[in-house]
Amino acid sequence: MPMRAWILVLFFHCYQSVMASPAGPLMPAVEPVMRTEGGMNHLSLSPNKKLLAFTNDQGQSLRIMDLATQDVLEVTPHRVGPGFFWSPDGVRLFFRELIRDKNGVVSELSAFDTVLNQKSVLDTLQGSTGFPVLNPYDNTIFMMHEKGILQKRLEFPGERPAKWQKEKRSVIGNWVVSQQAVLWLGELGLELKKLADDGSGISSFTLSPDGRRMAWATKAGRVYAARDGTDAVFIGDGRDPAWHPFRTILVYAASRKVGANVYDYDLRLHNLAGASRSLTKTQDLKERWPIWLDATTLLYTVGNTTDLFRLNFPEVPSVARASKAADKL
Repeated sequence: MPMRAWILVLFFHCYQSVMASPAGPLMPAVEPVMRTEGGMNHLSLSPNKKLLAFTNDQGQSLRIMDLATQDVLEVTPHRVGPGFFWSPDGVRLFFRELIRDKNGVVSELSAFDTVLNQKSVLDTLQGSTGFPVLNPYDNTIFMMHEKGILQKRLEFPGERPAKWQKEKRSVIGNWVVSQQAVLWLGELGLELKKLADDGSGISSFTLSPDGRRMAWATKAGRVYAARDGTDAVFIGDGRDPAWHPFRTILVYAASRKVGANVYDYDLRLHNLAGASRSLTKTQDLKERWPIWLDATTLLYTVGNTTDLFRLNFPEVPSVARASKAADKL
């Protein structure tokens, strides 16, 4: 039965979100959006900006919220993790769920139709698997399992590839994400390269809109990025990276530490050439899971709360270039 989110009408407590950078302060405006009945993790916004998918703190209980009505529907109670994504038209949500039965663990690659409110299973694999990744060039899913890599081409009604999809890629390859590492499936599928990070496992990942750049956070709380299978570049300590809709900049939850212990998170922009700027600088407010609502607006959550917030920029955010090699990734 659908659950109703609580609209947050309480006044917003004191919140400072201005910090100077080489390019000057952004001074974004922050406003509360709503309060839900539980925590929100792994936020994923539909392309039509009408629906928001998320899981609980354990990566289970995949749910979809209608942002207009605040109705919340549970798609599956099983473990999903960070590997779910929307169809280009925003009608269907694709995900991998791990289901435990008397014979062990079964992985199901499924799709949920938000118009029909109906789930369908696309493939079933014995054992645990990696996370599904959608290649936006040809709408093919890649997912690792114990016997190899599953490739499944998705077809959508009235599908018309965009010009950039039709153009020949300069690099032939595809991203694959297991539970332990990010990998690059090289030319003709003959080479599988593991990208080096701290080796602690994958906490979350994000693929750029053009499919060329991958960014991910490890379970140890370190953010990395790479382009077309090149060696990974360390971005910073933190979690939850998300690509800008059309610029090669990341937003992520940057960690604040005392020694080796993380005590807080602030939102930070990074331009892949080493230049960063903070968006928030708050005490005891753990800003997490930022996603782009549009080119100048972020949605995000705050740790230990069930609140969703919106951060609006006065203009398209920029990050000072560290060198002429900026955006080389």
